Amino acid sequence: MTLLTRYLLFVLALLLVGMGCSAPAPSAEFVQQADRLHAGALQSAVTSNQDLRDYVQLIGDRLAAAARQVVPNRANEQLLSHLRCHLVNSPVINAFYTGGTHIYLYAGLFRVCRNEDELAAAIAHEYAHAIDLDVEKTKLKPDPNSSLPVIAWQFVSNRFSLDQQSSADDLGYLLYAQAGWDPGKFAGLFNRLAVMTPPFAAPDRDPLPVRASRFKDQAQNTPANLRKPPVADPRTFGSLQQQANSQSQPMGSPEAQLFLQAFPNCMLGGDPPETVAAQERLRPPPPPPTRLEPS
Repeated sequence: MTLLTRYLLFVLALLLVGMGCSAPAPSAEFVQQADRLHAGALQSAVTSNQDLRDYVQLIGDRLAAAARQVVPNRANEQLLSHLRCHLVNSPVINAFYTGGTHIYLYAGLFRVCRNEDELAAAIAHEYAHAIDLDVEKTKLKPDPNSSLPVIAWQFVSNRFSLDQQSSADDLGYLLYAQAGWDPGKFAGLFNRLAVMTPPFAAPDRDPLPVRASRFKDQAQNTPANLRKPPVADPRTFGSLQQQANSQSQPMGSPEAQLFLQAFPNCMLGGDPPETVAAQERLRPPPPPPTRLEPS
């Protein structure tokens, strides 16, 4: 390698780092709101099992490294270096991003994944929401004086749009493939959930078979040389999944469980009945009627 080539590679590396630094960063008000929600409620539902905590974060870190390669102009280094994937004790099949640096992977989703590829596909979808700052693109308005239930309700009433969900699938696939998981298995999670759950429907999400079918051709055209060994071999994954199964019963504060259950479902084609019921419990009461004073 010539001196000129080394210099050009060094300059390119600096440019890529600079692009990561100049990528849009989360707004401070959204970071603070997500931190409040985590510290005030959701943290109580995070698993205490260190092996599981480390495992889901290693998957997340691998996706973050992939983002720096495939979308350096969108991959904000400050966000990626602080982004945390939390495994929460909840039986719901879901994963959710609340803004800032907090992604929540539900133990109920971990329980139904057949392999790490399916688990990584779900986490990749949430990393895509984070990278694209999708919470900030909704109509949600952070207010430091809002109570935690009001903050949680805002995620119900200001949902990700269909375009945001589709874009998160697209970017999630790029991250997933670049990070080395099997491109042919990205749609496996959607196919499995389509078979094992009723066809819940929502206007802000495509049906699961539609989501799965979009990646069939992409998988065939993805270079095979991107493949890497999984974070955990199949035997270790099975052991970790068994540990996660014991975490799928609700734990943490009742408030945390209500919030987790009420958050819109990113993995299914719509919100299941238990989520709709939780949303109704979380819904703020209507304001009292205005009394008209006699003139």
